[in-house]
Amino acid sequence: MKSRWVFAGFLGIALTVALGVWLLRPAAAPTEVDRAAVQPVAGAPASASATEEWRARPPGPDRDASLFVMLDALHRRNPEAALAQARDRVGTREQAAVYGLFFDTFARENPTLAVARLAAVPPGPGRENALRALASVWLRADAPAALAWARNLSADDRVPAMESALFELARRDPLQVIELAPQSLSGPALERTLFHALQLITAADPVAAAGLVRLLPPGETQTRAALDVARGLAVKDPAAALAFVGQLPVGPAQTWALNNALTSWAATGPAAAAQYVAGLPAGAAQDAAAAHLAALLAIDPVNALAWAQSLGAASARDAALIRIASTWAQTDAPAASRWASAQPPGPMTTTALGGALSYWLLVDAPAVRNFVSELPASSQTVAAASVAPQLAQRDPAGTIAWAQALVAPAAREAAVTAAYARWLDNAPAAARAWLATANLAPELRARLGEAGSPTR
Repeated sequence: MKSRWVFAGFLGIALTVALGVWLLRPAAAPTEVDRAAVQPVAGAPASASATEEWRARPPGPDRDASLFVMLDALHRRNPEAALAQARDRVGTREQAAVYGLFFDTFARENPTLAVARLAAVPPGPGRENALRALASVWLRADAPAALAWARNLSADDRVPAMESALFELARRDPLQVIELAPQSLSGPALERTLFHALQLITAADPVAAAGLVRLLPPGETQTRAALDVARGLAVKDPAAALAFVGQLPVGPAQTWALNNALTSWAATGPAAAAQYVAGLPAGAAQDAAAAHLAALLAIDPVNALAWAQSLGAASARDAALIRIASTWAQTDAPAASRWASAQPPGPMTTTALGGALSYWLLVDAPAVRNFVSELPASSQTVAAASVAPQLAQRDPAGTIAWAQALVAPAAREAAVTAAYARWLDNAPAAARAWLATANLAPELRARLGEAGSPTR
């Protein structure tokens, strides 16, 4: 157990200095390097006890922990010996994190000497970790020298070194990173670096960040940056946020950016945000905005419902009401269910009631059965059909018995049909055995039998 904690501590340090957590994800089917007899480096032997402990352990976290302890102690006494031992013994991506630890130490002591020691690091994850650690530490001490070194590396080495250096530089001058990154990086590394710099700019000056989002190539990274900017702008200047969102291409990115702006705006000015959404042109964009804002306003269900009912477009009104019922049900499912069951029949009521009841079922299924049993026929059919599959998931026979006791004929048939369909999905033989002896109307039995036919 102690060795696991030691390993976790060293790995945490190495991950931090590597500045590239994506590099440390386990590769598919990593190959362990397990040398039966490992000889200490001449003139600088590792601790005999640590070596023996490492050799004796089977592959896994405990063996990695022993390796980290041994190499950590050695690299502080004799860096060249530690690098030679690591080259011989490090075989997995997880173990390669030790190179980040090495070069964090080396760079703090002497960056120029650390650069020379890179010659002892083989290509692969270990070298990437070494380059990232060296670039990050050196950048903090002497940015011009670190950047000049990173720019002149070979293509394979330049990407991790430059990306790490620019990530570090972004802490003090993100605008300079926006300028420098396209000169040395491309592809995913460039996108990651620009996005990181934009995040820092957005936190300090979202207005400036809004003008820089276009520097990112269209795609997921640009969309994520736009969402951050919209959220940040809305906190300080909702009008600027809306203007920024309006400049984005029509589509999912614009919808998500508006939602982010509404989230920030609703926290400081819910009435103004509600008025804005109500004034949007009818259509898909208003529907999406109404649904999003409704979830935020549902902390006060009474006022949220009043606002939703006031929306002029039916589609926006229904979207908002459905979202309010769902959000409300997460804190008070019985109240949300009672409200939904009292609405006029229609698609909105069906969806809202089904959503509210689904949350109630998670905490009190018997109460849901009693509630549905007491509903008037006008809403009982929708409710019964909605809850029957979920009830049948755990107790199909009991659910069908409950369904057969419902007063409204349409509700009885709908609930039995829905419960039997779920039973048939989960346990076909048991469901068909029940149907063979069930006391059902001939028409209903025929329909259930047809639904359960193996040919369908």
